[in-house]
Amino acid sequence: MTNRLAGAAIIAYQILLAAIILIRPEINPTHKPISEYAIGRLGWIAVLAFLLATTAYALLFAALRPLVRGRLGLSLLAICVLGTFGVGVFVADPVTTPWSAMTTVGRLHVICGLSALVLLPFAALLINRELARRLPAAARVLRWTGWLPLAGLILHALLSTVIPPEGWPPRLLFLTYAIWLLIVADVIGESRKHAGTVR
Repeated sequence: MTNRLAGAAIIAYQILLAAIILIRPEINPTHKPISEYAIGRLGWIAVLAFLLATTAYALLFAALRPLVRGRLGLSLLAICVLGTFGVGVFVADPVTTPWSAMTTVGRLHVICGLSALVLLPFAALLINRELARRLPAAARVLRWTGWLPLAGLILHALLSTVIPPEGWPPRLLFLTYAIWLLIVADVIGESRKHAGTVR
């Protein structure tokens, strides 16, 4: 059940990210980060989106705990849960604000966001490697998809050299994170159906 709820939460998160572009057309998604939507009018929608992402990662963590023996991957995922929560709780300063002029809340937002953004690909690699050993029937798909978030991070870095880094690059990156989560959640669900002993 937790794996299904994780999938539903991350889908709802992505739907909100798409919807908010239409709800707040005054913010240009090609030049402004997602965090900009949390500032001012209807900012609660972006905060809700971040909290949905937090819920998705937390539920995935709960679903993985009985399956993953290695602590490092789960520890990194736990940091990502806390980081994503911080992104929602600590509203960002405007993107043009230099670090020296940022509020404490704005700095906490940046620290939390970067922690989750950078660490999740490595959590995914470690978690999928462990799952592949535990669930041989899904080993092939797990080994390949474990690299998906890291590929997204590399693509983010490359795209940021040719288009505004605050716009589409992070949105595409978070989409790869969502796809990874959905695949892992589905694998957990299938393993429960077939084995009946995995809880």
